Order: sequence, then C-alpha cells, then structure tokens
Amino acid sequence: MRKIFHSATTVLKICTLLGIQYFACSALDDRIITFKEPILDKALKGQEISSVKVPNKGSCRVNCYLNPDCVSINMGPLTEGMRTNGYTYLEIENPCSSSPCLNGGTCQAGFTSKGFRCQCINSSFANHRCEMEAKYCSHLKRLSPETVSGTYLIDPDGKGNLAPFTVTGDMTDKTGVGVTVVGHDSEERTLVDGCDPPGCYSRDIGYIRASPSQLVSLSEASSHCEQFIKYECFHSKLLKVKYRNNNRKGPFGWWVSRNSTQMTYWGGAEPGSNKCARGMNDTCKIQNARCNCDQNNAKWREDCGYLTDKSTLPVTQLRFGDIGLRKSGTLDERCYHTLGKFKCYGTN
Repeated sequence: MRKIFHSATTVLKICTLLGIQYFACSALDDRIITFKEPILDKALKGQEISSVKVPNKGSCRVNCYLNPDCVSINMGPLTEGMRTNGYTYLEIENPCSSSPCLNGGTCQAGFTSKGFRCQCINSSFANHRCEMEAKYCSHLKRLSPETVSGTYLIDPDGKGNLAPFTVTGDMTDKTGVGVTVVGHDSEERTLVDGCDPPGCYSRDIGYIRASPSQLVSLSEASSHCEQFIKYECFHSKLLKVKYRNNNRKGPFGWWVSRNSTQMTYWGGAEPGSNKCARGMNDTCKIQNARCNCDQNNAKWREDCGYLTDKSTLPVTQLRFGDIGLRKSGTLDERCYHTLGKFKCYGTN
C-alpha cells in the first residue's frame, strides 16, 4: 500500500511539475488517500472521469490525488493516442463505497478524520452526511454561520409528518440572524373599488411553495414572525363601527388569521385593540377615531404597520368595504391594499 498526502510546499512542487496552477490544487492539501496493491492486466471501464497523458505512473497517482472525485486509476501505455493491453488497475481505500452521504450528497474520499466528506446538494443539509435539514433559516444560520442569502429547503417539524419546503433565506436582515421569507400571490399594491357593505371585497392569500400546515409549523418553530400590512383609503372607513337604530354596522375592513378568525386590529397595534397604530398612539385627528382611514373624508390617507402575533399569522384573507359610490355617484370611494411577505426568525 502507498499513502499519499502532501504539505502545501509539496503540493506546490507537484503542481509546478505537472504544469497545474497552484490555486487549482492547493485546496486539496488536506486530502489523504491510501492506494491498495495494484492489479495487473485489469482496467475498470465505464467509470472514467478523465484521461490524462502523464510521464510516469507516479504522476498518474498524483493526478488522482488532485481530483477529489477520483477513487481509482487505470494505468497503461498509449499507442497513437489509443489504449492498448497491459493495463494496471489501482484503487484507493474508499469509505464512499458504503454510500454514507444521504439526500443526494456526493461522497469524496480522503477528507476529514472520518476518511470522507459529503458535498450536499443544498446547504440546508447541514450535517456532515447531508442528513440534517435545517428547521428554518435562523437554525441554518446557526449551524452554518457562513451561509449567504438564497433559496433553501427547510423542515420546521423535523421528523414529523409534514414534507420539507423551499423558502427564501435573508441572511442580512435582523442583524444577520437568518430570516425565513415566504412570498404569496397578493404582494402587489392592489386597487379595491365598487362595493359598499362591510367586507364586501374578499381576497384569498395563496402562499408560494408552502401549505397552511407547513406555515403553521414554521411559525411554531420560530420565536418571532411578522407581516407588513397597509391600507390606503379615499373616503373609505376601515375599523370604524356605526350604530343606528340599535343595529351595528362595521368594521368595514379586516384580515383573516390562519385559524379563519376575523381580526379587527391593524398593523402596528396591539392584538385585540380594535385599532390601527395611529389609534394606539392617539394621533388621529378625529376624537375616538381608531384609524387614519376612519376619518372618512375625500383625502388620501393610510394605515400601516407590522402584524407580529405569530399565533395568528400568516394572513390568509383580506376583506374591505365602504368602497362604493357616494353623493349620487359623484364621489368614488376606493382604496389600495398591500400585504408583505411572511417572515419568521429566531429560535423558539
């Protein structure tokens, strides 16, 4: 048997002799491979990575060392560029033969104290055998601090019944803690017009590549979740409630929680307050107005903020009213709604 491993100085010399750029092979200076006894008159067919003309058999071994996917070599003479008989087969001790890498990972022999390393198809498989899927992006960031923003496969319920799903990982927001971001089909600023009763307009929210159950598992696994929501209004009430002849009318707008519950508070306000952020801060110009839009006059206003009660998120539906015609059709009440992506972060 012959064991091949090299210091950085030795690798530099080898690369120079072979005419290989040093940066292309110096990364392998921690690889250790052990060749078994050669087998004469044998050549492995159908598994070829590359074919290289070398000055001697030792150079052939070094080329195998420099290629992290190489586990064996066929050495033999060349005649006018064609192979002839008289080959010698040489293979290394290969722990990859037991297929230790899971989830589609590629095994490379000669690395780490275990004798191999796994090149995972997705960095959310953080374990050295590609067997551990990150539960969410904050978990992934903790497992692999060098992780950058991108698309990742997560599995919030671990070995539970729910399938893993794909999300966007923002590794710079929230001081780089690792934020899981899930988009939906209603993120664009959308005009609403043409009806008057409370909640007459309805928009269901469809989340991308994730089911309601998967989103619940993400929320439960994370310590914080949030979703931005905004209502721009022109002579359109939002949370205002009117009483006439002992009949209650309103609120005119609301959002629906993941549990199908009508939620009558707005972004930036406390859950259950029946107010918007402005109403919480007592900055509305009309006394007892819950929101800017409840001033209900012919001027564009807005109410916006973040919803942060993760036990009710994400938003599954938007409902609005008081967006019809007034004053014999001369005043067109209308609004725009905007709903941000669903974001979760932190360890629960």
